[in-house]
Amino acid sequence: MRLRSLLLAAPMMLALAACDGGPETPPEPTGGNFDALLQGPTSSESAALVELTGSGIEDVQSNGPAIVASSPVTGGRRVVVVRTAPGAIGFRVRVAPGNTAPTARVVELADADDQLRASLAGYQVTLTRAAAQ
Repeated sequence: MRLRSLLLAAPMMLALAACDGGPETPPEPTGGNFDALLQGPTSSESAALVELTGSGIEDVQSNGPAIVASSPVTGGRRVVVVRTAPGAIGFRVRVAPGNTAPTARVVELADADDQLRASLAGYQVTLTRAAAQ
């Protein structure tokens, strides 16, 4: 009786051993365009200095009514965004294939009256994959 139970259980044990826990999470897409958007307590800013950290940053461009300039720094790029009129601060980042989206940190921020904000608490830049065109 015991041998029979063991023989019946063996195929089930082999089937369970073959299970792998389900499909793997697909890898994060790499390279391409990412839209950066400043988020914070107010939505009407006139300028920002943002530091991007990551490898493979190929280009930074305006994606709205703003002038954008960038310069390479160790580990990434510094980006200056100056809006033609106060509003939301955003820009587009192109990353080389094989690299993930950079991280972003707000360094300086000017309010709608072109005055530097005393505190950057609550401000952050989020990067999301840009819609395909």
